[in-house]
Amino acid sequence: MKRFRTFVVALLAVSLLSGCSREQRAGRTPGVAGVEPTSTSLPGGTPAPTPTAASGMPNVGVPVQATALPPVYTVQSGDTLSAIAARFGIGVAALVQANGITNPNSLQVGQQLKIPSSQLATGPADILVPDSEFVNGPAYASFDTSAFCAQQGGYLAAYTEIVNGQLLTGPEIVALTVRDYSVGPRVLLAVLESKSSWVTSAKPSTYYAMGDMRSGRELLSLQLAWAANQLNQGYYDWRGRGTTPIDWGDGTVTAYAPALNAATAGLHYFYSLGATREGWLADVGAEGTFASTYRALFGDWAGVAVEPLIPAGLRQPSLSLPWAAAEEWYLTSGPHGGWGEGSAWSAVDFVPGEGYLGCQPAASWETAVADGLIIQSAEGQVKLDLDGDGHEQTGWVILYLHVASDGRVPVLTEVRQGDRIGHPSCEGGFGDATHLHFARKYNGEWIAADGPLAMVLDGWQMHSSGTSYDGTATRGEQAREACVCQEPAVNGLQAAR
Repeated sequence: MKRFRTFVVALLAVSLLSGCSREQRAGRTPGVAGVEPTSTSLPGGTPAPTPTAASGMPNVGVPVQATALPPVYTVQSGDTLSAIAARFGIGVAALVQANGITNPNSLQVGQQLKIPSSQLATGPADILVPDSEFVNGPAYASFDTSAFCAQQGGYLAAYTEIVNGQLLTGPEIVALTVRDYSVGPRVLLAVLESKSSWVTSAKPSTYYAMGDMRSGRELLSLQLAWAANQLNQGYYDWRGRGTTPIDWGDGTVTAYAPALNAATAGLHYFYSLGATREGWLADVGAEGTFASTYRALFGDWAGVAVEPLIPAGLRQPSLSLPWAAAEEWYLTSGPHGGWGEGSAWSAVDFVPGEGYLGCQPAASWETAVADGLIIQSAEGQVKLDLDGDGHEQTGWVILYLHVASDGRVPVLTEVRQGDRIGHPSCEGGFGDATHLHFARKYNGEWIAADGPLAMVLDGWQMHSSGTSYDGTATRGEQAREACVCQEPAVNGLQAAR
């Protein structure tokens, strides 16, 4: 099916409770190897979040994956089984057996093949940081990016850039990237320092802060956005999309060690980009560039870890559809990236039944899917904090994107389920048409709409077809398919209440 597309715009705002709108195309799902709990409280004495109570919830919580998925390879145009097997140094028979292939001559472009990892060389197995340190989660509820950078006295603290017509400092741009992509600030700053020494040196080693050397990509905002998206790519691949062994371009490949956690896999993926195997090993080893840089800046992460990031048995709270019960809206896009193509496929798109609007704001109202506190309302974004503690890093947070400024709910408003949030529009990004982009996070992690903790709204459960933006919604015997159309029997959704 055709899908609505949303493209990214630059970072847009700077205040703590305002946001930016840099949505891109994809993301996928969770699943992990974790680190044992090392802390039961957040910095500053804030209690660590506890799992949502199980009673009265619409779908059973499923623990995230405890072991690594096998490496995968996505079939490209012109591929053959023999060429793929040779690339990864395995036999064709092993590839056929691992994937249950009955006809070796019928490969499909986009098909994912499991690679028998036991036959591949693997990289280091050392855990570089816990998952709670990688995402902008509970460990960061009281972290002050600007204050930390000022103490370091490096080029970053003195840097300024005009972003969407607004003059921002380097630390402010870091903070916006952290909030948009939900990547932990200590991890992002350690990567930045390891790549360019921007954090501590007044004269950095390169002005391409994150190592993206493409022409026209010198601005810090672009460097950070690229890096955050790539870090998320590796993290959420490990969470369930499946990791592709690293191809060094010299006929050798390296698989990710099965004992890694998602955070370390994200760092391994990022540092592999444009690297040689030797350079990569120097970056991601237990005493490598990243680990030594992180320790020099922040010390041992054990003192700030809040694990497990996603508690076993967690369930989604009861959520309504984000519009009035009497109305029928339409599912136009199945699961796709919550924020950036690297993040989990945590978002789905809806439009009200008003016909084609172009980018004119709809007359229909989006509504609160549950009780909570509005912690962000700016630049097309509204974020609803379901635990009401005012911290985006803790508990369940709902993102509404492309919300028109006219009529948008003010920040710090306490809302009840069904209260008005605002009108769908194209604000906060460039889309083909007015729509609502709707996504969930828990403890700073983008939660895939397709599960294992599936998105359920008024009994409608969201499913992915395996391709970004394609998918279905089911409720009992009813089924709807994402479509750029407004046909009740095809993609119309109505509340059960």
